[in-house]
Amino acid sequence: MKGFLKFVLIFAVILLLSAFLAPILYDFFLTFHRYKFERIFNRLVMIGALLAVVLFVRFKKEIFTAYGMGWKPQSFGLFLKGFGTGLLTLGAVAVLSLLSGRAVYLPASLSRTAWMIKLTGVFGTALLIGTMEEFFFRGFIFRSLLKALKNRLFPSVLIATAFYSIIHFIGMKKIFIGEDPGFVDGLRLIGAPFVSLAAWPQFWPQAVGLFLFGLALIGAVYRSGSLYPAIGLHAGSVFFLRLDDFFVEYRGGQAFFWGSKILYDGVLSWIFLSALAVFLWIFLKPSGTDVPPSPSGKKAVSYNDPTP
Repeated sequence: MKGFLKFVLIFAVILLLSAFLAPILYDFFLTFHRYKFERIFNRLVMIGALLAVVLFVRFKKEIFTAYGMGWKPQSFGLFLKGFGTGLLTLGAVAVLSLLSGRAVYLPASLSRTAWMIKLTGVFGTALLIGTMEEFFFRGFIFRSLLKALKNRLFPSVLIATAFYSIIHFIGMKKIFIGEDPGFVDGLRLIGAPFVSLAAWPQFWPQAVGLFLFGLALIGAVYRSGSLYPAIGLHAGSVFFLRLDDFFVEYRGGQAFFWGSKILYDGVLSWIFLSALAVFLWIFLKPSGTDVPPSPSGKKAVSYNDPTP
């Protein structure tokens, strides 16, 4: 729990420091170019977060192993299985949409070189998103909660998955920043993301889909004791979603049963994601109780061992 509280404290300091520095840099850059205040604030937060990660990892290199990213002979195979599962799951939803007439197969007209560039770029993006989000949500957040709650699995899964689902929507609403922004405007930007949650009627179908997907991801991590099947599953799903528009054209807006072109906001996709979560929990082979040491040097909390 100390590590989690330290993370919260460091991030709070980064936000406050960004709110303080953003008006200063905004006035400074006016001499050369008018940059948006929000852009300066966001860049400061990003730079501060990256510096914090670099410093943290520099002194805590074993954190990757402790949070499930220790490389083993079976790691690549777990990644590939997860990647393929992500493709097949969303592919099944897309195929049913095609058969129902909700979508039409219209592949983009690109040259072979353009396709290679597109595939490479999308794969790199999917791999980056899958690795970063799984390390943070299923590695750091879930494992910290599991340890803090003394291996109580249900509340740990519920909190970590709800957090993963909701955080995707905290940036929907924008606030107005005047011509002469100050520290108070920086503080307003800190709180602005949470204002978006008041618009939950607009995004609850997507949130449900992400929650079910999060359950599948967390099941893969907990049962295997490794982040690699979840990284593969996440990367495969992102890879499919990023390429889907180049092959399929969806007709109509969001429908309660069929969802929309994002493929995880309808009852059909919820059924597939629920089945995926159950499948991973039942059939994925547990890794046993061989647990790497935690960053503090003590025995880490096992994903599989129910004892403290």
